[in-house]
Amino acid sequence: MTYIGSTIPVHIRTHGAVPPEATDYAVEKLDAALQHAPDPVVASWVTLDAAAPGDRVDAHVNISGIHVHVHAVGETLQEATDIMQERLRSRLRRIRRRHGHDTPIAF
Repeated sequence: MTYIGSTIPVHIRTHGAVPPEATDYAVEKLDAALQHAPDPVVASWVTLDAAAPGDRVDAHVNISGIHVHVHAVGETLQEATDIMQERLRSRLRRIRRRHGHDTPIAF
């Protein structure tokens, strides 16, 4: 089985005091979740917001024309990132089932 990952850079937005380690962690978790994408990833964005009540992480992904958005709020940016990753994986599994992909397509 060949997985399709993010071969393009992740666009990162931050609000508030976001340490570089939190940004790196979010990109790592986003890339790990995108290993489950059923088709090639066209674009991806992640927003880390430490200025909001609770720490918030948003991910926007374009997978061959299908736009996916997930967000999560946690006590810390790491917790919010972990929740975002699980939600994104879940959404990607649903897309794969809906579009009839048993496994990711390799190009």
